[in-house]
Amino acid sequence: MYIVLEKVLGESEVAVCVKDADQTVLEQNGLCRSICGDQIGLRCEKGCMELHATDESAQWKDWGSRVYRNSFMHGAFYEVTLLCSGRNIITFLQPLKDRYDQALAYFRDKGLTRRETEVVSFMVRGASNADICQRLSISRATLRTHLNNIYRKFRDLGEVPEFIPANRIPGFSG
Repeated sequence: MYIVLEKVLGESEVAVCVKDADQTVLEQNGLCRSICGDQIGLRCEKGCMELHATDESAQWKDWGSRVYRNSFMHGAFYEVTLLCSGRNIITFLQPLKDRYDQALAYFRDKGLTRRETEVVSFMVRGASNADICQRLSISRATLRTHLNNIYRKFRDLGEVPEFIPANRIPGFSG
């Protein structure tokens, strides 16, 4: 199984870690070792395992898949996917830094103001409206104005704003 994962993923931008049911690390690819350190043979309780331990939404803790979007751990943001089989936990970490940089570059050429760009930078990282208001020290009404301006500019361009989560786009039904 590990050979198949390594062969398929190679040196991709996906970190992979395989743990047994006791959270002892059995295998890691190179990217995982660079993020988490060499953990083979050690019980893992940090990063993705902290997400897993505090997840109250899972009906069966040791079975199924879980996705944790925009998760901050090990000093950076990751898309985290756990596959749990009862015998093993396989973790996939996808670093989001390049995605965030790509999203901000995309928005730079869309005629947004500096403040609208700041709002968008928080949106692509998954921040809630309350978080954005707090971090930018603005009221909800001011944020609403910025969001309406952002959406209007994209509507005028005839575009759906890439990189903004679909649930944040007015009128988007998937």
